[in-house]
Amino acid sequence: MDDQERRLMLAKLQETREAFLTEVQGVSEDQARWKPGPERWSILECTEHVAVVERRMLGRITKECVPLAGGANRAGRDHEILAWGADRTKKLKAPEGAVPAARFSTLAEALSAFRTNRSETIAYIEGCQEDLRGRETTHPLLGLLTAQECLALLTIHPARHALQVREIRLDPKFPS
Repeated sequence: MDDQERRLMLAKLQETREAFLTEVQGVSEDQARWKPGPERWSILECTEHVAVVERRMLGRITKECVPLAGGANRAGRDHEILAWGADRTKKLKAPEGAVPAARFSTLAEALSAFRTNRSETIAYIEGCQEDLRGRETTHPLLGLLTAQECLALLTIHPARHALQVREIRLDPKFPS
């Protein structure tokens, strides 16, 4: 990862962290548990999901990626992921291990886990000297990704769920 890519990713990591934290700011614990429908997530569940995915994706990048086997040139795909990753017009089903499962009893606990996990991601990127485009892994939804593409996905992921939290808070039935 060169210095320019590192600066871009660090700026995006901070931007998407703040976007998510801004959307949950001021949400009470009762509001955090409210669900807009039977098949929809609460704000607490969204926060749990974001925290869990952050941890899992960083682990995928740092421990599960293997040297690139070759194949098609995917240059620029990480920038595409950053561009479309927050788009909520296309709904995605969370992979089994990332589905909310009441891992946190409060919104405060889930937010603390997200902050900690994002700080670990930022620390990793600050010191990363590897060519993340030279390693790959299989993502449960998107298939084969380079570590750089995984990083792009991890980076933009909270922005997608910040929009989801906004949708929940704008629901006319959202408790006041």
